[in-house]
Amino acid sequence: MDSIRDFVKTYSREICISAAVGVALVTIIKRRKKRIKKVYPANTVVHHQIGRGPHAPSITPFALKLETYLRMAKVPFMNEFDSATNRSSKGKLTWIEYNGEEVADSEFCIQYVNRKFNVDLDKDFSEEDQAVARAIQRMVDEHLYWTVALYRWVYDLQHGIDVPTQLKVPWPFVRMLGNMVKKQSYGQGVGRHSEAEVHQVMEEDLQALSKFLGKKKFLLGERACSADCSVFGMLGQLHWHSYGSEAAKIYKKYPNLGEYCERMKEEFWPDWDECITHGWTREATK
Repeated sequence: MDSIRDFVKTYSREICISAAVGVALVTIIKRRKKRIKKVYPANTVVHHQIGRGPHAPSITPFALKLETYLRMAKVPFMNEFDSATNRSSKGKLTWIEYNGEEVADSEFCIQYVNRKFNVDLDKDFSEEDQAVARAIQRMVDEHLYWTVALYRWVYDLQHGIDVPTQLKVPWPFVRMLGNMVKKQSYGQGVGRHSEAEVHQVMEEDLQALSKFLGKKKFLLGERACSADCSVFGMLGQLHWHSYGSEAAKIYKKYPNLGEYCERMKEEFWPDWDECITHGWTREATK
Protein backbone atom coordinates (compact mmCIF):
# COMPACT_ATOMS: atom_id res chain seq x y z
CA MET A 1 0.00 0.00 0.00
CA ASP A 2 2.79 2.40 0.86
CA SER A 3 4.37 1.87 -2.54
CA ILE A 4 1.05 2.61 -4.24
CA ARG A 5 0.59 5.79 -2.20
CA ASP A 6 4.13 6.90 -3.02
CA PHE A 7 3.51 6.28 -6.71
CA VAL A 8 0.29 8.31 -6.67
CA LYS A 9 1.95 11.12 -4.72
CA THR A 10 4.87 11.25 -7.13
CA TYR A 11 2.96 11.19 -10.38
CA SER A 12 -0.39 12.80 -9.59
CA ARG A 13 1.05 16.30 -9.95
CA GLU A 14 2.58 15.39 -13.31
CA ILE A 15 -0.76 14.00 -14.47
CA CYS A 16 -2.56 17.17 -13.36
CA ILE A 17 -0.01 19.33 -15.17
CA SER A 18 -0.38 17.36 -18.38
CA ALA A 19 -4.17 17.49 -18.13
CA ALA A 20 -4.17 21.26 -17.54
CA VAL A 21 -1.87 21.88 -20.48
CA GLY A 22 -3.98 19.60 -22.65
CA VAL A 23 -7.19 21.42 -21.77
CA ALA A 24 -5.52 24.78 -22.42
CA LEU A 25 -4.28 23.67 -25.83
CA VAL A 26 -7.68 22.32 -26.83
CA THR A 27 -9.28 25.61 -25.79
CA ILE A 28 -6.77 27.60 -27.85
CA ILE A 29 -7.31 25.40 -30.89
CA LYS A 30 -11.09 25.76 -30.62
CA ARG A 31 -10.81 29.53 -30.29
CA ARG A 32 -8.56 29.73 -33.33
CA LYS A 33 -11.02 27.68 -35.38
CA LYS A 34 -13.87 29.96 -34.30
CA ARG A 35 -11.88 33.15 -34.91
CA ILE A 36 -14.13 35.93 -36.12
CA LYS A 37 -12.50 38.31 -38.54
CA LYS A 38 -12.49 41.78 -37.01
CA VAL A 39 -12.77 44.96 -38.98
CA TYR A 40 -9.92 47.39 -38.32
CA PRO A 41 -9.36 50.99 -39.44
CA ALA A 42 -8.23 51.24 -43.05
CA ASN A 43 -4.56 51.86 -43.87
CA THR A 44 -3.51 51.02 -40.31
CA VAL A 45 -0.98 48.36 -39.36
CA VAL A 46 -2.52 46.04 -36.77
CA HIS A 47 0.19 44.57 -34.56
CA HIS A 48 -0.97 41.30 -33.02
CA GLN A 49 0.92 40.34 -29.86
CA ILE A 50 0.40 38.89 -26.41
CA GLY A 51 -0.43 41.14 -23.45
CA ARG A 52 1.93 43.67 -21.91
CA GLY A 53 4.78 42.65 -19.60
CA PRO A 54 5.40 43.69 -15.98
CA HIS A 55 8.51 45.87 -16.55
CA ALA A 56 8.87 46.07 -20.33
CA PRO A 57 6.01 46.38 -22.83
CA SER A 58 6.33 42.70 -23.79
CA ILE A 59 7.90 39.52 -22.42
CA THR A 60 8.66 38.48 -26.00
CA PRO A 61 11.68 40.13 -27.67
CA PHE A 62 10.13 40.07 -31.13
CA ALA A 63 7.00 41.98 -30.09
CA LEU A 64 9.18 44.63 -28.45
CA LYS A 65 11.36 44.68 -31.58
CA LEU A 66 8.45 45.11 -33.97
CA GLU A 67 6.56 47.72 -31.99
CA THR A 68 9.75 49.72 -31.55
CA TYR A 69 10.24 49.64 -35.31
CA LEU A 70 6.68 50.80 -35.97
CA ARG A 71 7.32 53.70 -33.65
CA MET A 72 10.65 54.52 -35.32
CA ALA A 73 9.06 54.37 -38.79
CA LYS A 74 6.19 56.60 -37.61
CA VAL A 75 3.55 54.64 -39.50
CA PRO A 76 -0.09 54.45 -38.37
CA PHE A 77 -0.49 51.34 -36.22
CA MET A 78 -2.52 49.87 -33.42
CA ASN A 79 -1.98 46.94 -31.05
CA GLU A 80 -4.22 43.92 -30.72
CA PHE A 81 -3.30 41.86 -27.65
CA ASP A 82 -4.77 38.58 -28.83
CA SER A 83 -1.97 36.46 -30.23
CA ALA A 84 -1.91 34.03 -27.30
CA THR A 85 -5.01 32.50 -28.89
CA ASN A 86 -4.78 34.06 -32.36
CA ARG A 87 -1.40 33.18 -33.81
CA SER A 88 -0.20 33.87 -37.32
CA SER A 89 -0.26 31.40 -40.21
CA LYS A 90 3.30 30.42 -39.20
CA GLY A 91 2.37 29.95 -35.54
CA LYS A 92 4.16 33.17 -34.58
CA LEU A 93 3.06 35.18 -31.54
CA THR A 94 4.00 38.48 -33.20
CA TRP A 95 2.48 39.36 -36.56
CA ILE A 96 0.70 42.12 -38.43
CA GLU A 97 -2.15 42.66 -40.80
CA TYR A 98 -2.81 45.61 -43.05
CA ASN A 99 -6.08 46.14 -44.90
CA GLY A 100 -6.84 42.45 -44.41
CA GLU A 101 -3.43 41.20 -45.58
CA GLU A 102 -1.60 39.14 -42.93
CA VAL A 103 2.18 38.93 -42.52
CA ALA A 104 4.05 36.62 -40.11
CA ASP A 105 7.58 36.86 -38.62
CA SER A 106 8.86 40.17 -37.23
CA GLU A 107 11.53 40.60 -39.92
CA PHE A 108 9.11 40.01 -42.79
CA CYS A 109 6.69 42.37 -41.05
CA ILE A 110 9.33 45.10 -41.10
CA GLN A 111 10.10 44.49 -44.78
CA TYR A 112 6.39 44.61 -45.57
CA VAL A 113 5.97 47.93 -43.75
CA ASN A 114 8.97 49.34 -45.63
CA ARG A 115 7.39 48.45 -48.98
CA LYS A 116 3.87 49.62 -48.15
CA PHE A 117 4.92 52.94 -46.64
CA ASN A 118 8.09 53.51 -48.68
CA VAL A 119 10.18 53.52 -45.51
CA ASP A 120 13.96 52.99 -45.33
CA LEU A 121 15.43 53.90 -41.96
CA ASP A 122 18.90 52.74 -43.04
CA LYS A 123 19.29 54.60 -46.33
CA ASP A 124 21.67 57.23 -44.91
CA PHE A 125 24.10 54.64 -43.55
CA SER A 126 26.92 53.26 -45.69
CA GLU A 127 26.52 49.85 -47.31
CA GLU A 128 29.32 48.57 -45.05
CA ASP A 129 27.52 49.78 -41.92
CA GLN A 130 24.25 48.30 -43.12
CA ALA A 131 25.94 44.94 -43.71
CA VAL A 132 27.45 44.94 -40.21
CA ALA A 133 24.12 45.90 -38.67
CA ARG A 134 22.39 43.06 -40.52
CA ALA A 135 24.98 40.57 -39.23
CA ILE A 136 24.41 41.80 -35.67
CA GLN A 137 20.65 41.55 -36.10
CA ARG A 138 20.97 37.96 -37.28
CA MET A 139 23.21 37.08 -34.34
CA VAL A 140 20.67 38.52 -31.92
CA ASP A 141 17.52 37.07 -33.50
CA GLU A 142 18.88 33.64 -34.41
CA HIS A 143 21.55 32.92 -31.77
CA LEU A 144 21.40 35.10 -28.67
CA TYR A 145 17.64 34.52 -28.58
CA TRP A 146 18.04 30.82 -27.84
CA THR A 147 20.34 31.44 -24.89
CA VAL A 148 17.84 33.95 -23.44
CA ALA A 149 14.96 31.52 -24.00
CA LEU A 150 16.82 28.60 -22.41
CA TYR A 151 17.67 30.63 -19.31
CA ARG A 152 14.13 31.94 -18.86
CA TRP A 153 12.06 28.85 -19.60
CA VAL A 154 14.46 26.06 -18.58
CA TYR A 155 17.48 26.95 -16.42
CA ASP A 156 15.84 29.61 -14.24
CA LEU A 157 13.09 27.18 -13.28
CA GLN A 158 15.66 24.51 -12.45
CA HIS A 159 17.43 26.97 -10.15
CA GLY A 160 14.23 27.80 -8.28
CA ILE A 161 13.47 31.18 -9.84
CA ASP A 162 9.70 31.78 -9.81
CA VAL A 163 9.26 32.67 -13.47
CA PRO A 164 5.45 32.17 -13.54
CA THR A 165 4.84 34.71 -10.77
CA GLN A 166 7.38 37.20 -12.01
CA LEU A 167 6.21 37.20 -15.62
CA LYS A 168 2.52 36.69 -14.73
CA VAL A 169 2.34 33.54 -16.85
CA PRO A 170 0.28 30.51 -15.70
CA TRP A 171 2.64 27.74 -14.58
CA PRO A 172 1.17 25.06 -16.94
CA PHE A 173 2.13 27.26 -19.88
CA VAL A 174 5.59 27.82 -18.45
CA ARG A 175 6.10 24.07 -18.33
CA MET A 176 4.79 23.74 -21.88
CA LEU A 177 7.04 26.56 -23.09
CA GLY A 178 10.04 25.00 -21.35
CA ASN A 179 9.51 21.70 -23.16
CA MET A 180 9.01 23.51 -26.47
CA VAL A 181 12.16 25.61 -26.03
CA LYS A 182 14.23 22.55 -25.16
CA LYS A 183 13.01 20.76 -28.28
CA GLN A 184 13.34 23.69 -30.66
CA SER A 185 16.71 24.84 -29.34
CA TYR A 186 18.03 21.29 -29.68
CA GLY A 187 16.99 21.32 -33.33
CA GLN A 188 18.57 24.77 -33.80
CA GLY A 189 21.80 23.66 -32.13
CA VAL A 190 22.25 25.85 -29.05
CA GLY A 191 20.10 23.49 -26.99
CA ARG A 192 22.57 20.66 -27.57
CA HIS A 193 25.09 22.42 -25.32
CA SER A 194 25.43 22.04 -21.57
CA GLU A 195 24.21 24.88 -19.37
CA ALA A 196 27.82 25.95 -18.82
CA GLU A 197 28.38 26.07 -22.57
CA VAL A 198 25.18 28.06 -23.13
CA HIS A 199 26.45 30.44 -20.44
CA GLN A 200 29.67 30.81 -22.43
CA VAL A 201 28.05 31.50 -25.80
CA MET A 202 25.63 34.00 -24.25
CA GLU A 203 28.56 35.87 -22.75
CA GLU A 204 30.41 35.81 -26.08
CA ASP A 205 27.41 37.34 -27.87
CA LEU A 206 26.88 40.00 -25.20
CA GLN A 207 30.57 40.82 -25.12
CA ALA A 208 30.60 41.23 -28.91
CA LEU A 209 27.60 43.57 -28.71
CA SER A 210 29.22 45.56 -25.93
CA LYS A 211 32.50 45.96 -27.82
CA PHE A 212 30.78 47.00 -31.04
CA LEU A 213 28.51 49.46 -29.29
CA GLY A 214 31.36 50.99 -27.29
CA LYS A 215 30.49 54.57 -26.41
CA LYS A 216 28.15 55.11 -29.36
CA LYS A 217 24.60 56.26 -28.69
CA PHE A 218 23.14 53.57 -30.96
CA LEU A 219 24.62 50.70 -32.96
CA LEU A 220 25.76 52.82 -35.91
CA GLY A 221 26.19 56.18 -34.22
CA GLU A 222 23.97 59.07 -33.23
CA ARG A 223 20.87 57.79 -35.03
CA ALA A 224 19.15 54.44 -34.55
CA CYS A 225 18.97 51.95 -37.42
CA SER A 226 16.50 49.11 -37.97
CA ALA A 227 18.86 46.59 -36.32
CA ASP A 228 18.63 48.58 -33.09
CA CYS A 229 15.07 47.30 -32.77
CA SER A 230 16.25 43.66 -32.67
CA VAL A 231 19.02 44.43 -30.20
CA PHE A 232 16.72 46.46 -27.95
CA GLY A 233 13.99 43.82 -28.08
CA MET A 234 16.41 41.11 -26.94
CA LEU A 235 18.46 43.08 -24.42
CA GLY A 236 15.23 44.47 -22.99
CA GLN A 237 14.36 40.98 -21.75
CA LEU A 238 17.63 40.80 -19.83
CA HIS A 239 17.47 44.40 -18.68
CA TRP A 240 13.91 44.37 -17.33
CA HIS A 241 12.74 40.74 -17.16
CA SER A 242 15.65 38.58 -16.00
CA TYR A 243 15.09 38.88 -12.22
CA GLY A 244 18.55 38.21 -10.87
CA SER A 245 19.15 35.01 -12.84
CA GLU A 246 22.55 33.86 -14.09
CA ALA A 247 21.68 35.49 -17.41
CA ALA A 248 21.25 38.82 -15.61
CA LYS A 249 24.66 38.42 -13.97
CA ILE A 250 26.29 37.94 -17.37
CA TYR A 251 24.43 40.93 -18.80
CA LYS A 252 25.45 43.22 -15.94
CA LYS A 253 29.12 42.71 -16.77
CA TYR A 254 28.57 45.07 -19.70
CA PRO A 255 27.04 48.28 -18.33
CA ASN A 256 27.04 50.06 -21.70
CA LEU A 257 24.32 47.62 -22.82
CA GLY A 258 22.07 48.72 -19.95
CA GLU A 259 22.72 52.37 -20.75
CA TYR A 260 21.83 51.65 -24.37
CA CYS A 261 18.49 50.10 -23.32
CA GLU A 262 17.62 53.16 -21.29
CA ARG A 263 18.43 55.43 -24.26
CA MET A 264 16.22 53.39 -26.60
CA LYS A 265 13.42 53.51 -24.05
CA GLU A 266 13.72 57.29 -23.67
CA GLU A 267 13.95 57.87 -27.42
CA PHE A 268 11.06 55.73 -28.66
CA TRP A 269 8.86 54.91 -25.66
CA PRO A 270 7.78 58.16 -23.97
CA ASP A 271 4.65 56.28 -22.85
CA TRP A 272 6.63 53.37 -21.36
CA ASP A 273 4.97 53.51 -17.94
CA GLU A 274 1.54 53.31 -19.58
CA CYS A 275 2.65 50.26 -21.62
CA ILE A 276 3.68 48.00 -18.74
CA THR A 277 1.57 46.16 -16.19
CA HIS A 278 3.57 46.90 -13.02
CA GLY A 279 2.83 43.32 -12.13
CA TRP A 280 5.98 42.70 -10.10
CA THR A 281 8.01 45.14 -8.02
CA ARG A 282 11.74 45.55 -8.45
CA GLU A 283 12.22 45.15 -4.72
CA ALA A 284 10.65 41.69 -4.86
CA THR A 285 13.14 40.52 -7.48
CA LYS A 286 16.31 41.50 -5.63
